[in-house]
This record gives sequence, C-alpha cells and structure tokens, in this order.
Amino acid sequence: MAGKNCWEILKCGKTEECPAYPNRGRDCFNVTGTMCWGQKQGAYHDKIQECKKSCDYYQTIFTP
Repeated sequence: MAGKNCWEILKCGKTEECPAYPNRGRDCFNVTGTMCWGQKQGAYHDKIQECKKSCDYYQTIFTP
C-alpha cells in the first residue's frame, strides 16, 4: 500500500472537501481540517493521538 493516498485506502469519498486533496494525501495527519471519520478534524497536535490509535491509513504507513 506504500505510495497510495489516504482517500485511496480509506475510501472516504470526501476528496474535494478535504484539504489534504489532491497534494497531501500521503501526510494527511499533518494537514489541518482533514475530513476524517465523517467530520472536520483540527490541527496535527489536536488529532495525532486519534490518528495513531484509530486511523487505518496511519497505521498502514507507520506500522512495520
């Protein structure tokens, strides 16, 4: 799955609504206001713990 964007893995259907689209889909966890879990998220420091715990995309790219 390396090299895929978050929306390709998560199939969220929110591409145009998400500030990670089209150029930040590989580091969406660094982008403020991403559309995750059906709602707008905050800045990195507000959401990174949830990303680490619950995001399939984050876990896919950072789990050995």
